[in-house]
Amino acid sequence: MVYRILTTTSSFGKVDPAPLALLKAKGFEVTVNPYGKKLSVEESIGILKDYDGLIAGTESLNEEVLNAAANLKYLCRLGAGMDNVDFSAAERLNITVENTPSAHVDGVAELTLGGVLSCLRSIANAHTNITNGIWEKPMGSLLKGKTVGIIGLGRVGCRLVELLAPFKVNVLAFDLYENIEFAKKQNVTYVAIDELISASDIITIHTPFSPEAKHMINAEFFTKAKRNLCLVNASRGGLVNEDALLEFLNSNTTASAYLDTFEEEPYKGPLSKMKNCTLTPHIGSYASEVRINMEMEAAQNVIKFFKK
Repeated sequence: MVYRILTTTSSFGKVDPAPLALLKAKGFEVTVNPYGKKLSVEESIGILKDYDGLIAGTESLNEEVLNAAANLKYLCRLGAGMDNVDFSAAERLNITVENTPSAHVDGVAELTLGGVLSCLRSIANAHTNITNGIWEKPMGSLLKGKTVGIIGLGRVGCRLVELLAPFKVNVLAFDLYENIEFAKKQNVTYVAIDELISASDIITIHTPFSPEAKHMINAEFFTKAKRNLCLVNASRGGLVNEDALLEFLNSNTTASAYLDTFEEEPYKGPLSKMKNCTLTPHIGSYASEVRINMEMEAAQNVIKFFKK
């Protein structure tokens, strides 16, 4: 039997065709996203009905979409975040769901560090000024010696701690599941969330999205934070209340933020007009080495499931 596989990430196989070649060599019929963009619910409903397996991106895989996928037996989310998948519907429909939880770690951690440095030294804003003919030298601050609060000390959070080590920062962490061994080895101090907020110069977010976590960074959060806080979210959209962040940045010109993920993507909101806010279009895993590793892991997952 020839199994039909659809990949819906717009970049699958573009950095390196090896994942596609591997699937085809194993006898799969593979279709790459014909739209070249994130699928809408309507587009997903229209296309998924003919496929046995799906290597998915961040498109909504809700009950309506999965109900329409009459032949779907297996779904692999390319990346770690799974909040776009209706697990109850998948279970009811006997669709096996997996992800690629490790391949993105270095990419997201390095991007987070880059975002922190860009905020502290106003790199993105200085670049924009020069391209607009403005020669203005922003006074920044060092990362060295700062207190960095990490919300969510999972794979990415732990890798970020390792990347921060040469800067001799003080690292605080909050997580419902504490990795005591790692924290002891890396001199990380677990604290309550309120202490982390009030004590940190820089706060980075590395938690999965859930209904309970929606807008965990909100107006109340900002009342407890330092007025010159640097906030970084390269995790999931929806964790930050963007209206509350906008108000905080407007009221505190020495504060800064870097966001790579947004509640609605593509993002077209007012944060894009803020000089003290740097934005990128959800590129955490968009490093060539990361993409290849993620796609190969997904391809191997597909092979393992269908060839067992």
